[in-house]
Amino acid sequence: DVEYAVNGMYDLMASQGYYGAAMFFYGDVKGDDVQSLYSNSRHAYYCYMYEHIPSSLRAGYLWGRPWYVIRQASNILQAVNDNKVKDASQAELSDFVGQAIAARALAHFDLTRCFGYPYAKDKGASWGVPIIDHPLGFDENPIRNTVAECYDFIIAELQKAIPMLSTSKNDGRINQYAARALLARVYLYCEKNAEAYQAASSLIEELKSTQYKLATNANYISQFDLNNKFGSESLFEIANLTTDNPSWNALSYLYHWWGYADMVATREFYDLMASDPDDVRGKLLGKVTQNGINKWWLMKYPGPAYRTPATENNYMVLRLSEVYLIAAEAGVKSGSNKAKALEYLNAISMRANPDDVVTMDQFTLDRVLLERRKELIGEGHRFFDMIRNGRTIYRKGGYHLANVPQEIDWNYYKVVLPIPAEQFKINSDMQQNPEYSRE
Repeated sequence: DVEYAVNGMYDLMASQGYYGAAMFFYGDVKGDDVQSLYSNSRHAYYCYMYEHIPSSLRAGYLWGRPWYVIRQASNILQAVNDNKVKDASQAELSDFVGQAIAARALAHFDLTRCFGYPYAKDKGASWGVPIIDHPLGFDENPIRNTVAECYDFIIAELQKAIPMLSTSKNDGRINQYAARALLARVYLYCEKNAEAYQAASSLIEELKSTQYKLATNANYISQFDLNNKFGSESLFEIANLTTDNPSWNALSYLYHWWGYADMVATREFYDLMASDPDDVRGKLLGKVTQNGINKWWLMKYPGPAYRTPATENNYMVLRLSEVYLIAAEAGVKSGSNKAKALEYLNAISMRANPDDVVTMDQFTLDRVLLERRKELIGEGHRFFDMIRNGRTIYRKGGYHLANVPQEIDWNYYKVVLPIPAEQFKINSDMQQNPEYSRE
C-alpha cells in the first residue's frame, strides 16, 4: 500500500499544472529566451505577459498541486510513523520514507521560489509559504513563514532524506543522487555558495564511477528523443506513458510547432546560438516560416517524427548538466576552488563546442549564466536564474507580442505570484504579497 501511495505522489507531481508543463514554462516564458507566440487563454501566454491576479493565478496549478504532493507525502510519513506498514523490509521502508521527505522538500522549494521573493533580495526576510510537516487537521490555518525559514526547512528535510534513500537508479523516482542534486540547487538559491559548491562537486566526482554520465557531443541531441527516456544524465525525471500523460496540455505538445506551438525561442536567443554555429545545442532550434517571418521552435521535447508531436514525453527535473553548472556558479561566487569550478564549466561549454574554452580571466558569473542560458533553455530555469541573481530581464525587439513587459527585475511585484483569493476566505490571517489585493 505504501508503494502505491508513493506512486500516487509522483502522479500528482506529473500533472500539466505542475511538472507536466507549468513548472517548466513558468520558468522560461517569464524570462528572455522563450516567448508566447499567440494571444490566447492558455497559461503560458499569461505567464509571458505577467498577468497574474489573486482570483486566477493563470500559472497552472502552482499553488494547489504542490500542496497535494505535500499532503500525500505527509500522509505516507504519518502512516509509517504510526507503524501501519507491516510488510516492507527496513531498506524498502527507509527508501519510501526518504522519497516522501524529498518530494515534500521539492514541493516546498517550488512554492517558495514562485510565491516568495528571491533570498538575495532581502536575505530571506520576506514572506515565503507555510511550512507543513504533518497532515493538516481541519482546524489548522497556518500562515506563511519567511523565505529564510522555508529554505532552512527544505535543507533540513533533504539532509534527513539523503541517507535514507537508495543509490540505485530508480526511473521516475527520487533516489539519493537526485536528492543531493536538489540540495545543491537549494543551497545556490539561498546564497549558501560554499555549501552549494561542495554538494555539487562531491556529487559530480562520485557519479563519475557510476552509470550517470554527461551526454557526449555526438549524442547530445539524441538524449532528448522521445524514446530515449531515463538516459545517462537523468537524475530525476517525470515519467509519462502513452496511457497516462497530460495529453494536449503536456509541455511537449505546447512547444511542438505541429502541436499547439504556444511557445517559441525568442529572436535574441536564436541570434545568440547562431553566433556560434559549431555549438551542437543550436541544432535543437527548428526553423519554420510563418507569414514570411522566420521563427524557431525548441525541439527538446520531440515526437516520433519531425512533424508529429507527442504527449508522452518525459521531463527531466534534475539533470547532471545542471549539477556541473551549479558547481561552476557556486565556485565563482564563493571564490574558492575556482580552478576546479572552471573545469566543471568547461565540461559543459566544450561538450557543446570543443573550441569553446573558457579561461580563468573569462570565468565570471555572467559567463556561467550565459552557459546556463544555452544549456537549460526549455527546462524552467532562465527566469529564476535572472531574478535570484538580481539581474534585469530585457525583452525587446524581435517578434515579441504587443504590450509585453520589457524590463523586469526583482522589484517588480509580479515576479512573485499572488496568494490565491480563496485562501483568505479560509484563513483571514494569511498574508498576501505586496501590491496584490486579497480578492
